Amino acid sequence: MRTLEIAVVAMDAVVLLLTVFRLPPRWWQVASKVSSMRRWLRAEPVLLVGLLLPLLAHLVIERHRFVMIPAYVVTVALACVLLTRWFRRARRTADAPRRGRPALRVLGRITAMMSGALALAVSSAAGFLLPVFKLPTPTGPYAVGYTEEHLTDSSRQEWTTPDEDDLREVEFSIWYPTEATAQGKPLALDRRLAKSTAMNGDDVFGTARARGALENSLDHFRLIDTHAVHGGEIVQVPGGFPVIFYSPALRAGRFDNTSLMVDLASQGYVVVAVDHPYTSGAPVSLSSGRQVDRDPGEPSATEAGQRESWLERAARWTATNSADLSFILDHLTALNADPGSPFHHRLNLDSVGAMGFSLGGASAEQALADDPRFDAGVNMDGTHFGTVRDTGVPVPSLNILSTDHVADISKARKGEQTQDEGSIEDARFQEQFHDRSTGPTWAVTIENTNHVSHDLFSFISPALTGNTVQPQTEETIRALVSDFFNHTLRGQEPRLLGHDSAVPRKVHFLPDPARPDVQ
Repeated sequence: MRTLEIAVVAMDAVVLLLTVFRLPPRWWQVASKVSSMRRWLRAEPVLLVGLLLPLLAHLVIERHRFVMIPAYVVTVALACVLLTRWFRRARRTADAPRRGRPALRVLGRITAMMSGALALAVSSAAGFLLPVFKLPTPTGPYAVGYTEEHLTDSSRQEWTTPDEDDLREVEFSIWYPTEATAQGKPLALDRRLAKSTAMNGDDVFGTARARGALENSLDHFRLIDTHAVHGGEIVQVPGGFPVIFYSPALRAGRFDNTSLMVDLASQGYVVVAVDHPYTSGAPVSLSSGRQVDRDPGEPSATEAGQRESWLERAARWTATNSADLSFILDHLTALNADPGSPFHHRLNLDSVGAMGFSLGGASAEQALADDPRFDAGVNMDGTHFGTVRDTGVPVPSLNILSTDHVADISKARKGEQTQDEGSIEDARFQEQFHDRSTGPTWAVTIENTNHVSHDLFSFISPALTGNTVQPQTEETIRALVSDFFNHTLRGQEPRLLGHDSAVPRKVHFLPDPARPDVQ
C-alpha cells in the first residue's frame, strides 16, 4: 500500500474506535486550557479534520483506485456520523438525557465496529496483494516511442471459427527508439493488461463476476509509468535498427512484458509485440467490431483423455502464431520501403529476432524454423510445442527456464514424477529440440524463479506469486535477453552467454541444454 492509503485506513480505524465508544466531548475540552478554544475543540470537528485530511491528500497526490473503495465508504460513513452528532449537540444541552433501548445501542455499535473493520481489512488486504508498483528504468541511451496497428491477412482463413468468411486478423504494438526531446503523451501501463490478468483470475475463481472485479481492482495501471511516450519520431541511424518480435503466453497479452519491450527499444531495437486472436488473453478487436479472446474449441490440458487433443491444438496455435509473425514482418518490409512511412529506412530487416513467453516462446521458436528471415530467438520458460520439438531450429536460440521448470523436467527424466504427464512430455520435447537444433543453443536458469517470474504478473502481485524480488529478476532477464540479441543480431561479443554469474540474480547455464538433470 502507498503511504497515504495507509494513512487513510489508519485514521479510519482510529476514528471508528472513538466514534463507536462515544468518548465524551469534555475530554477534548480538558485537553485545551484556553477557554476560548473549547468550542472548537469538540470531538466531532477535530475527528472530522483528522478523517478528511488524509483522504483529500490521497485523492490529490496519489489518486484514487478501486481497491480503496471500502475504505472510502467507511470514511464517508464516519464523516456523516460525526456531522450528525456535531449538529445534534449544538442544539441541545450537555446534560440532556439520552433515549432508552441501551441493548439496541450496544448491538448497533458492535455491528458498526465489525462492518467498518471488515471494510478496512478488505482495502488493506487488496492494497497489499495488488500494490501500485514501479517499472524499472530503461537501461539504454534512447527514449522510447510507441504506436500500434491492426491488420487483416486476406490470404489466411481463421480456422478457429466455423465462419468460412472469417479472415485472420492481428493487433500489435511497436516500441522504438526516439529522441529524448520527443513530444508525446506519457504512456501508462495499458488497461488491456488488466483484462488478460483478469482472464487468468477467471480461471482461478471460476466466475465472470470475479473476472470483472479483478479487472476493476487493477485500475491503478493508469498510474504506472512505462517510461515510453505515445508517438515521437523514430531515430534514424545508418542501416536501421534490428527488429525483435514478441509473442505472449496463452491467455496473456502483448503488454505482459512491457518493461522488457521498453528496455530493448531503449537499447536500439524496434520491438513488435503481437496479440494473436484466440490465444491472447487481452480481447483482440476485430474489424467487425467483435472482441475475441480464448479459443472456443480449446480442450482441457489436464483432463484424462484430452491431453493429446490439447497438444495437437497447441501445435496448431504455434503454427498460426508463427505465420502471424511472418505476416507482420511482410508488413514491416513494406513500411521500410515506403517513403511515406515513419519507418522508412529505419529498420534493419537483415537482423530480425523473435522471442516469447510460455506458448509465445514456442511460437517464436516455430517462426525460427518456418521463416529464414528470423535470425535468432528466445524462449522464456515455454514448452517446445509444434514441429520444432522434432526438427529443432537452424539459428541461435536461448531457453530461459525457471528453476521450478528445470526441477520438474529433471524429476520426470529420473522417473520421480510419473503422474505428471506435462513434465514427462516436456522432458522429452526439451531433449529432442536441443539435440536436433543445428544452430547454437543455450539453456539458462535464474535462481528461485517460477513460471510467472518471466512477465509482469509478479510485479502485479508479488505476494501471490512468491516473487518478492521481481525487480532483480526483471533486471536479470533484461541482461540475458539483451546480451543474447546483441551477440546474435549485432555481432557483439557476449558478456553473459555460457557463463554463470549474478546480474543481479544468480544465473546458471546448463552444461547440456537437452538434459537439465545433468549438472
